[in-house]
Amino acid sequence: MRAVEITEFGKPEVLQVGERPMPQTGPGEVLVKVLAAGVNRPDVLQRAGAYPPPAGASDIPGLELAGEIVSGDVQGSEFKIGDQVCALVTGGGYAEYCVVPVQQCLPIPAGFSLLEAAGLPETFFTVWSNVFDRGQLSKGETLLVHGGASGIGTTAIQLAVALGHTVYATAGSDERVEAINRLGGIGHQL
Repeated sequence: MRAVEITEFGKPEVLQVGERPMPQTGPGEVLVKVLAAGVNRPDVLQRAGAYPPPAGASDIPGLELAGEIVSGDVQGSEFKIGDQVCALVTGGGYAEYCVVPVQQCLPIPAGFSLLEAAGLPETFFTVWSNVFDRGQLSKGETLLVHGGASGIGTTAIQLAVALGHTVYATAGSDERVEAINRLGGIGHQL
């Protein structure tokens, strides 16, 4: 299969298309034909040499993707072969195929294109895990988000506001404060 490889650390020009063996799935994993991939800060840092892949992860960049499940272990999940999903992975999203733990797959939200869905997993998994699972933001509580105009910040604001929370957020410019306010947060410039 074709995959984007980091040939050396540096600017985007160091990314090259190369050939790799087809990845193999194990128990609880599915093979996804990648139809779109997100580009986020860890991918940029990996390309620059400042974010090594975790132990055992693919050296192919790409932490989020959208595509079609083509094979693998869907038993016990809500998915079947042929379903379109988006997913957060430890690497390998910049390839034609990527192995994904089935529990890290999400259905494509109604009305979203594959391209739009590919940009969801990193920020939404991060915010949900940290704000709602670990932080246990509860009904009636207020959320403070530093860096409210960042990808993580805007996602936190949108999720918390959608669930009825008041959200205060900080940002470094008037323009970013305005963006926070448009999302339903209450922005403050630092």
